[in-house]
Amino acid sequence: MRFMKKLTAFICTAAVAASALVVNASADEPYIGYNYDWWGDPIPSQNGFVVEDVITGADMGAGTLSEPNDLFLHNDSGKFYIVDTKNNRIVVTDSEFKNAKVISELTYSEAFSENDSKIKKTTFNSPMGVYVRTDKDDHTLIYVADSANERVVAFNEDLEIEMEYVRPSSDVYDSQVTFNPNKVVVDSAFNVYVVVPSITQGAVQFSADGTFNGYYGANRVNATAEVIAQQFWKLIYTREQIIAMRRNVSIEISNVDIDEEGFIYTVTESRTSDTDVIKKLNPAGTNIFTNLGYDEYTYGDFASGRYYKGKSYNNAICDVDIDQDGNIYLLDFATGRVFQYTNECDLLFIFGGLGTQKGTFTSVSAVESYNGKVYVLDSRKNSVTVFKQTEFGGIVQNAIYLFNEGLYDEAKGPWEEVLRRDANYWLAYIGLGNAYLNQGDYSTALDYFYRNSRAGYNRAFKSYRIEFIRANFTWMMTVIIVLILALIIWSYVKKSLAKKKAKKGGTDK
Repeated sequence: MRFMKKLTAFICTAAVAASALVVNASADEPYIGYNYDWWGDPIPSQNGFVVEDVITGADMGAGTLSEPNDLFLHNDSGKFYIVDTKNNRIVVTDSEFKNAKVISELTYSEAFSENDSKIKKTTFNSPMGVYVRTDKDDHTLIYVADSANERVVAFNEDLEIEMEYVRPSSDVYDSQVTFNPNKVVVDSAFNVYVVVPSITQGAVQFSADGTFNGYYGANRVNATAEVIAQQFWKLIYTREQIIAMRRNVSIEISNVDIDEEGFIYTVTESRTSDTDVIKKLNPAGTNIFTNLGYDEYTYGDFASGRYYKGKSYNNAICDVDIDQDGNIYLLDFATGRVFQYTNECDLLFIFGGLGTQKGTFTSVSAVESYNGKVYVLDSRKNSVTVFKQTEFGGIVQNAIYLFNEGLYDEAKGPWEEVLRRDANYWLAYIGLGNAYLNQGDYSTALDYFYRNSRAGYNRAFKSYRIEFIRANFTWMMTVIIVLILALIIWSYVKKSLAKKKAKKGGTDK
């Protein structure tokens, strides 16, 4: 039986591989779609996204880009903001990457410069990040991490500076540490969170008026053998010996994003640590993924798949984006791949790669997403690649939406369609398992959860057990009562026989 299951799985895998090759050939994709099964092994899969277009600075009407390092899509206006680092400018385009506007010089607003009338204009110097926030009165501010100028500058659509966020003068901020902002996000209260590469305590946090509020969302120290050993010796050493020990510090945050509910996500690009690769932080800076167990997941390629084009590698997650549906997109600098996850960190699709062909990259730097499209910025190709969702990807997204809304019965049809197209798509088995679980068909739910979801299987088995007991309670209790009565009678008979035997033995004497 087990052999037949393995044979069936092999045949299904081969069929999906063949179909994936056909799909990719017809779409002219330079990579074959794949995913991971429940055991963490890579398997062929249909692509959820395919290349739609590759756009250069010339296509936008802004001339040649030079090492662009960040890309931001302002959902309210539909505008794209590109940080053109080497050209020391910000390129702003419409939703179709047309009608480019170049921002290379700013003026200080009267309110900001009233104490120093000599300062009137300023330019960028190696800008690295951008974020745009609009308040309830439709007042828009553009925030740029102006790295070499050691500031984050906030200016309005008239290109007037309204605030600058510079090196904090507080004693909490080490005066020996440089302030070279790399990335920036802003919450709904206009608190500013700045990623500084040289700081390991987390993002530098400012209030809207520029007040330094401390650090936010520091990573944990990677639990290496040295760290574990130090924790042991600290129980034995004196205070002086502990002070003399080498300090272990956490790895700095690499990039940051914020979702529509105000939760901040951070990623860490380190190739030597799997600790806090991605975090979802609440206002207090606590990682919500830790409580849910998601921080223990593997992000990017699994350990068994870290072998690409004849070379071994480690993941290097350099950017994160959260779309309007809560899906998470992680960008891997090591392989140029984009990994799409649900809001519960279940892997959906993998696409992209390294290369010179359309749809591959040489040095990815940023990812954005909106309405079924994903935009990837390449700092060496100096271009933006636009990926569009495939029909298969749309079916999966529809099933995920219905699943998240608790409409398990309605999600059943889309999940079945997913399995018809890709028998290896394990998330569909979980979706169907939940659908049958919701319908009370626990036996079928067990079949779908088996080898795909331990938690789902446990829930279905518990419900199956309760249903079995309820359905068979009468005869089960009857059998139990009969057995108890039989034991009582047998005990009584046994005692009676023992007494008679004892009496008989006494008479014989």
